[in-house]
Amino acid sequence: MAEQLAVVVQNEARARKGSEDGLHDIRVALRRTRSLAMTFRKLDPDGLDRLDRRIAKLCDRMGAARDLDVWIELLRGMIKAGGLADVTVGQRRAVLALLRRERTRLAAEALTCRAFRRVKQMIRDCSRRRLPVRRKTVPPPETFAARRMLVVRELIAERHRRVGNYSKGPAHDLRRAGRRLRYLSEFFAPRLGPECVRAGHWITKAQAALGKVHDCDSALELSRDLPTGRARSAVRQALKHRRRDQLIKFKSAWRHYARQQLQKAWQKRLEVAAGQA
Repeated sequence: MAEQLAVVVQNEARARKGSEDGLHDIRVALRRTRSLAMTFRKLDPDGLDRLDRRIAKLCDRMGAARDLDVWIELLRGMIKAGGLADVTVGQRRAVLALLRRERTRLAAEALTCRAFRRVKQMIRDCSRRRLPVRRKTVPPPETFAARRMLVVRELIAERHRRVGNYSKGPAHDLRRAGRRLRYLSEFFAPRLGPECVRAGHWITKAQAALGKVHDCDSALELSRDLPTGRARSAVRQALKHRRRDQLIKFKSAWRHYARQQLQKAWQKRLEVAAGQA
């Protein structure tokens, strides 16, 4: 947690000034902290549950700035496609500048609010103190990680069964479940064996592709409010093609992840590490 807090602090200043990468790195670090909180939840259920809820709300607030990033990308696409012909170059620049300023304002508000300061302090406290433990012996971190991976692994399988034709909602739910395993793998897979490393590798690729599918879905929704005409049609068509290509990449990565031989070996490895075998 201390490492993730360091990432947050390191990127605060540039994120407040409008850096997309800075805000992205902060959100990723906070999500990784949530992953750690849920992995070791049994050590301090009340405290870590509270931290998880507060980070979730904070990340939602930061998402407003991300929505404007999508709008900026859409308008740039419209301009490139020859749209907005009735709008002068100066007016286009003014609109883009306004959106960037608003995005920076929203990001700065999220990063200076009381909730953000409180979350940082909670992470700092968790990383410094000994969590309350009622048992004399505590399992190694790998045991907690393996148990959490088994739970998330089942969640991913369940959501994949319900994903259907990959419409926005079910695909987004599957992506979020995959993200949980991705972060767990980044932290613990090397300690849990080669099967865990391979499974983590393929779920990371699958989740990344679904993330781009989700971006396309969000952009397609927002594009309905763009001025009608040839340019909007071109932008929407490009988004649909991009979505299709990313979905192909997801399905390819998923086939590797879901191979029966890998899944069986991985499950066995996790059950042993979790103390279930």
